[in-house]
Order: sequence, then C-alpha cells, then structure tokens
Amino acid sequence: MNYKDMIKKIKSRPIILVIGGIMTIAACNSSNEKTANTDTNNKTEMEEQNNTALFPRGEKLSNEWFSGTAFLHPLLARDKNNDFALGSVTFEPGARTNWHTHPKGQVLIVTEGGGFYQEKGKPAQRIEKGDVVNIPENIEHWHGATATSKMVHIAVTNYQGDENVTWLKPVTDGEFNEVNK
Repeated sequence: MNYKDMIKKIKSRPIILVIGGIMTIAACNSSNEKTANTDTNNKTEMEEQNNTALFPRGEKLSNEWFSGTAFLHPLLARDKNNDFALGSVTFEPGARTNWHTHPKGQVLIVTEGGGFYQEKGKPAQRIEKGDVVNIPENIEHWHGATATSKMVHIAVTNYQGDENVTWLKPVTDGEFNEVNK
C-alpha cells in the first residue's frame, strides 16, 4: 500500500465512523420505537384484561329481593365439603339488595366498579374493586351499586342449617339517594 492509498483510507474512516454512528442511533431509535409500541400495546392489552369481567353476568335476579337490575352467576353451590354458597353478583347502576341478614355471616369481594355497603343505623361505606367486606351474622344490611356506576362482587354466603339469608323490606329510594349524595 502506498502513501496516497493510506491517506485515502485514513480520511475515509471518520466518514465511516459517522455513518456507523448514525446507523447505530437509527437502530436504537427504531428499537426504542418498537419497545414503546410494545409497551403501549401491552398496556392497552392489560387495560382490556382489567376491564374484562371475571365471570359472565349470569341470570337476572328477582325484584322480590333486589331493587333495579341485578344478576347472579353461581360459582359454587353448598356441598358436603363447603357449608357456603359462592356467586358473582352484578349490580347495574342504581341496583341494590333489600335489607337482609345472614344467620352465619357473609363475605363480599368487590371485583369491579363501586358501590355501597350499609348496616342498619350506621353510615353507608363506599366499597370499590379490591375491597373485602366481612359481614357478621345476623347484622341487618344492604349492598349494591352507586346511582351512576355498576358494581360486581363475589358473595360468600354461609349456611346455618338450610338457611343462608333472611330477606327484609326494600331499601327505599330516600335511603338510597341519601348515601349517593
């Protein structure tokens, strides 16, 4: 290699380094865009999964014990191993149970939306997704959605003998409107 060829090689190296650097930056940006797009897609997918109901809505419940529109999807019936019933209850906005009691208590696990739980003579408690309500035996109470949002909860209802609930009178519109102020 002669002197002129060596000079040409040396002079072309910065250009090659610059081009190589630009290509590296472009590749990184492309990779970052792909990562950002993947992160956005994953976030959207997770949001969709979080907004997907855990269980089907189930069958409409009787307005004999509920005000508004509510549905029950039974999850587990009482059997020789489990002295309780388990079900997913969906309350459309404004829907709620009548006042009622459970001879061996009940547990509510809110899985979607928000609503209220109220014991007779006490202020209503706001309940939301992720809340667990442990209801003692024979406490008169009601629970349901807010006036403007639906709520879904899993109810674990214990039996005493053949009984697991005693239904009482409906929650009045006045009582319901008071907790929704």
